Amino acid sequence: MLSVLGYHRSVLAVVRRSDEHAWAALHGGPEGSLDDVLMRNAYRLEPDAHPSVFRAGERAARALELGEDVEYFQVSGEPNAAYIHQAKPVILFQGPLLDRLDEDELTAVIGHELAHRLLWQAEDGGYLAVDRLLDAAAGDARTPSQYLETHRRWSLATELFADRGALTACGELSTTIRALLKLETGLSTADPAAYLRQAESLDLRSGSRGTTHPEAVGRAWALKNWVDGEYVEELVTGPLDVDAPDLLDAQLLRELSRDFAAAIAQTEGLRTDAVATAAAGFADAPGGPAGTVRFDEPLTVRPVDGAPLPRPRPLAAATKRYLCYLLLDLATADPDAGDAGLIASLALARRSGLPGYVDVADDELGWSDKQRARFVQASEVIG
Repeated sequence: MLSVLGYHRSVLAVVRRSDEHAWAALHGGPEGSLDDVLMRNAYRLEPDAHPSVFRAGERAARALELGEDVEYFQVSGEPNAAYIHQAKPVILFQGPLLDRLDEDELTAVIGHELAHRLLWQAEDGGYLAVDRLLDAAAGDARTPSQYLETHRRWSLATELFADRGALTACGELSTTIRALLKLETGLSTADPAAYLRQAESLDLRSGSRGTTHPEAVGRAWALKNWVDGEYVEELVTGPLDVDAPDLLDAQLLRELSRDFAAAIAQTEGLRTDAVATAAAGFADAPGGPAGTVRFDEPLTVRPVDGAPLPRPRPLAAATKRYLCYLLLDLATADPDAGDAGLIASLALARRSGLPGYVDVADDELGWSDKQRARFVQASEVIG
């Protein structure tokens, strides 16, 4: 059985905890029946007339351990497929998609759509409730940007999960990617191996820029790396960016600020009452005890709610700049610390992987070239 992404688990935990009333209102079963609408406006596929569709569907459902009959409908438009969440699963084909795919590729496409059902049924409908909440929030102009970014990333993670359903259904990576390419490009033939080479030439760990789906090249890359046992959720989250946080990152940034402030206040040369008082303003952030992030090496951040994070989460340039200003504010909080405090802050910045700090401090404090050189040299002696 497929496992949901760590991003799904973390968002579920945060939403369940922080939006109890919305959770109770939205936590429920499938949508109401659309049978009448579909019967009036779409063509229902029958097994005798379209045996390959039903063979592919039975194969996908069996591979995904989904013991339900699936209904299929066809409408006009651009080639696409969509899952409709009802008491009985429905897949809606659009345009000339069925003419474009062989039966193995069709199995992958149906597996992708049925994986949505698996996700919405998991955790007693919990992921469906989150999806409804985020969809509703995205349609409200008053919604805070953190919810909008969460909605975007949630959609990306959901498509990666569904792609894994496609691969599980057809059992072959090249078939899954070929089906994806046919859908995305309109080509009748495609070379999955060439597309994977194209994917490897890109820095996809920097995150997807997609709004509802990751870019197709990122989806192919994520599938290949998932098969190889690699962590791929950086495609969803990207670097930790103070300018565009989701709900998880907003919490993470509060914790990071708290922990960095605590580390600054404990640094030799800055360990004064005035600096401690200024750092205490960050102490009400949630999470574990202060100082649990390592600051004697390039900064790393913890996962939220225990989601796996096998490698350090990179910090966006804006986040590093924010931390530079936090460090400078505390380094100048006590006038009595003087030059020794500034030198200590330069040493801490270098250990923490914030090379831009010296420029920030120089710009804000207006050092002369001689002062800058003296401070930098002295900080290097500290190590």
